[in-house]
Amino acid sequence: MVRRIGAQLALKQRAKANAAIRKLCEDAEYLGIGPVPGPVRVALRAHHETRWQTWAVLIPMGWLVVGFMTRLVRNLTMTYTPTWVQEAVYGEPPKASVYSREAWVSFGHSVLLVGACFLATRRVAVWAADMFELRSLTFERVQRWADLIGECAETVRAPHMRPDLHGVSLRLAVIRVRGARSMRGTVPALSWRRTGLRAHASGVIAALRAAHAEFDLDRKDGARKLAALALKISDRYAQGHVGALLDSAELVEPARRREAFNLAAMSGVMAAVALGVHVWHVPMPLAMGIVVMAGAWLYRSTVSAGLAVVTTLLPVIFPGK
Repeated sequence: MVRRIGAQLALKQRAKANAAIRKLCEDAEYLGIGPVPGPVRVALRAHHETRWQTWAVLIPMGWLVVGFMTRLVRNLTMTYTPTWVQEAVYGEPPKASVYSREAWVSFGHSVLLVGACFLATRRVAVWAADMFELRSLTFERVQRWADLIGECAETVRAPHMRPDLHGVSLRLAVIRVRGARSMRGTVPALSWRRTGLRAHASGVIAALRAAHAEFDLDRKDGARKLAALALKISDRYAQGHVGALLDSAELVEPARRREAFNLAAMSGVMAAVALGVHVWHVPMPLAMGIVVMAGAWLYRSTVSAGLAVVTTLLPVIFPGK
């Protein structure tokens, strides 16, 4: 009985893999972006044919990881924090205002726990994919980029449709590019290469967005260019070349963050520090050190502009200082 169910699931998975590969080949041929490379076809097949096995392993393993991280964070909190922190986190819900230090400590603890569980679960998923050869989660990104190629093909097939009724979304494709260096499993978690890989991913994302912006000039040419980039990214990722998803000539310099964003972020940091001084009685030298470090990180090469912002906002947020 179990063997029969497994055989039926395998047939369904194989049929889905064949359909996905066939659709991608048809879309690529229609767009004229060349044949689909072999590694991309292999990645799609691995994604579909190991899907249920992957989730059958990762769901209980993820549950164990979350439980372990929860106990670890609880033990560290109970061992190394003051009594009022333990009561704020594990005692009764605070009845004070949301601006109280107990409420903020409880919120920070929750954010720390969720972030730690997410990072640990992702690393366990990469390890499990390598150990048990369960590539569905690893190559799920290739399927998302194949979906993007399919959207581009549909746009070329129906060029007269209103753009707002038949748009091409980059949201999922961009998210998959950002996490490619972590999920492929070819770069260790603490490798020195990650800084360069992060910069490369930003250039790849900027190139995708630049091709997407060309839709306003020529929808067909823009769709073909975007699809060609997505196919090359899929091929390089499938081969494990996460540091060369696109050629250097195809990368686009990411746009610098706007001054308005830096100003808003700096104001938020100073407001948070001022709240900490008022509620938690943080020493003023430490508070000002945090403000200066935040300004240096936000403005980087334009530190003079950051100092001007700090000088302007300091008497407003810290009266009498």
